[in-house]
Amino acid sequence: MRVEHSRATGWVAWVLFGGVMLVLLGAVHVYAGLIALIRPGILAGTRSDLLLPMSLTALAWAHVIMGTVAIVTGAGLIRGLRWARFAAIVFAVVSALVNFTFAAAHPIWSAVALVLAVVVVHATAVHGDEVADAYGT
Repeated sequence: MRVEHSRATGWVAWVLFGGVMLVLLGAVHVYAGLIALIRPGILAGTRSDLLLPMSLTALAWAHVIMGTVAIVTGAGLIRGLRWARFAAIVFAVVSALVNFTFAAAHPIWSAVALVLAVVVVHATAVHGDEVADAYGT
C-alpha cells in the first residue's frame, strides 16, 4: 500500500471537532426530546420566559427533529461531505447569534461559545474540503 501526499492541515482537527460537537449536541437534544415526550412535566419548569408559546409536545418533537438533523450533519461533516459543511456553518452561525443574545445573562459561556462557533465556521468554510481530501474522496 502506497502512502500519498495529503494537503490536509491542522485545521482539519477543528472541522472534525465541529462534527463531533454536532453529534454530541444532537444526541443530547434527541435524548431531551424523548424524555420530554415520555414525561412532559420535565420541560414545564423551564417555560416561564419562552419567546414563542408552543405546546410541550411540539417542543419535545422540535428537540428530537433538530437533534437528529444535528447528528446527521455532524456525521456528514466528519466524512467531509459538502452539504454537511454548509449545514454545519448554518448551525454554527445560528449558535453564535443565540449566544450573542444571551451574552448579558451568561457572559463567560457566551464568549466561549462565540469563539468556538467562529473557529468552527472558519475551519469548515476554509478548510472543510481538506477533510474529504484526507479520506481520498
